[in-house]
Amino acid sequence: MQLKKRIKAIIEEIDKSSYELSHHSKKADDIYAMSILQPLLTNLPYLPFNGGALRPICMAYILNEIIINQRKEILEFGSGLSTIMIARLIKKNGLNAQLISIEHNKKWSKTLQDYLANENLLQFVKIITVSLKEIETSLGNIKWYDYEMIAPEIIDKKFDFIIVDGPPANEKKIMYSRFPSFFKFEHNLADDFCLILDDANRKGEQELIKYYREHNKNIYYTLVSETLAVFRNTIGFNPIPIHY
Repeated sequence: MQLKKRIKAIIEEIDKSSYELSHHSKKADDIYAMSILQPLLTNLPYLPFNGGALRPICMAYILNEIIINQRKEILEFGSGLSTIMIARLIKKNGLNAQLISIEHNKKWSKTLQDYLANENLLQFVKIITVSLKEIETSLGNIKWYDYEMIAPEIIDKKFDFIIVDGPPANEKKIMYSRFPSFFKFEHNLADDFCLILDDANRKGEQELIKYYREHNKNIYYTLVSETLAVFRNTIGFNPIPIHY
C-alpha cells in the first residue's frame, strides 16, 4: 500500500514538473515575441492585451505568415487585437493584402472600428458584424455566425489565410462553436492556403483538430507553442518566430 502511494506521489510530482516546464516555456515564447512585435506597438495607440487576446507568440506567427508566405486574402473569425495588428502590418509594410474580419459582438465591433478609423486603417480591413445563429452540423446543433449575412461579402473570394479565434468556445456547452469555420468555406479556399485555429490546448478545439485531420488526409498539421493549430495544403516557408 505504501509503495502504491509512493508511486502515485512520484507520478503527481512528474506531472507537476511537466506542467511548470510547459508554462515557463510558453511564457518565454511570449516574452520573446513581444520584443519582435515592437515595431507595430511603439509610438502608436495603446492596445489592451488581455487573457482573451491571441498570445504574443501566436500574433507574431500570424504576422510572419502574412509576410513570409505572401498572404493576400485574409479571413478572420473573432475580431480583436489581431485585427488591428494585421491592419498595421499591411499599412506599415505596404502590403498588397486585405483582411475581412467576422465579429458577433456589436459593441466590441464598434470599438474596433473606432480604433481602426483613428489610425486610418479602415482601407485595409473590413469588419462584418453578424449575429450568432444555430446551425446543424455533424457534431450537433451549434451557434455560429449567420452565414447568410456573410456569404454576399465573400462569395467570389478565394482566401489564402483563415484565422479562427471566434466565436467564444470556452464553456462545455459551446466547446464546438468554431467547427463550422472548417467546412463552410471550403469552396472559398485558394490553391495554396493556411488555416489557423487558436486555443488548441482546449478539449473542444482538440476534438475539432482531430476531426479535421481525419477528413483531410493531405493537410499538413503543426502545433505552435501548444496553443496554435496550423493547417496547410502545401509546404511553404516556416514563419515560426522562435524554434528551440
